Amino acid sequence: MEEKKTQEFKVDDTFEIEESNVLKVLKAKGEADLNPHASAIPQKKVSKLENFWYLHKWHLGIGIFAAVIVIVLLCQLIFNVPADVYIMYTGPMPIIGNDYENLEDAFEAAMGDYNGDGHREISFTDNTFLTEAEIERRVEESKKIRELQPDYPIYTYDASANAAAYQRFMAEITSGSHMFCMLDIDLYKGLCEQGGFIPLSEIFDEVPDGADEYGIRLGDTEFYKSNAKLWFIPANTMLAVRLPSTLDAKSSKKKTEMLEAHKALLRAIVEYVPTEEK
Repeated sequence: MEEKKTQEFKVDDTFEIEESNVLKVLKAKGEADLNPHASAIPQKKVSKLENFWYLHKWHLGIGIFAAVIVIVLLCQLIFNVPADVYIMYTGPMPIIGNDYENLEDAFEAAMGDYNGDGHREISFTDNTFLTEAEIERRVEESKKIRELQPDYPIYTYDASANAAAYQRFMAEITSGSHMFCMLDIDLYKGLCEQGGFIPLSEIFDEVPDGADEYGIRLGDTEFYKSNAKLWFIPANTMLAVRLPSTLDAKSSKKKTEMLEAHKALLRAIVEYVPTEEK
């Protein structure tokens, strides 16, 4: 029987393992034979402040953040000027850029200091919404242009954004604080049918000429005619004062005062006289 030969491995005695970078650094510093866990390199001393930051940085960060929030809220409380009236616009034309400032300046020039704090201040909110009638009008207008310019596109709109705008409008009407309304005429008619506005007979001794039971056409007022910077708003926008939301014992007095302020604003708009004619 033949004997099995086993393979023999020879070790090269001249083979050397390359030193690691760490070992090279330790040799250069004279630390190669020392405890590898005890370096002779002098350690930086940690101050009490650094130690405190290390132990409490999260608590300190949260505390600073909370302090900033409290300071901001206090500043708003101290320096905030309460609004005399709350005005809402919902219609087809977006209000952008300087339009906000022009609108606020025009209203503040016409109104009075209804809360007696020495300032004339309004709170204004706007909502761009297209009624079905307005959408149809724009589509028909684009078709007429297309007859002359075949490449002109038929008008389209963002249905989901428009639906969201209507939801915001209804939320403001039912529970919001903006009682002076500037509305697309179709929205106005819908709320009239629901009895959502104060009758003009409760605001004026005599209902203005051309007005209906609840509202006044913006374009019929001298306030609009003499303020060219307001002409971006459609002239057929209706002005009306909506009924306050549900009254309760704690807030009924305040809401009644607010209602009187908004009635006074509508009277001021209808009775407006341009500055140069005063």
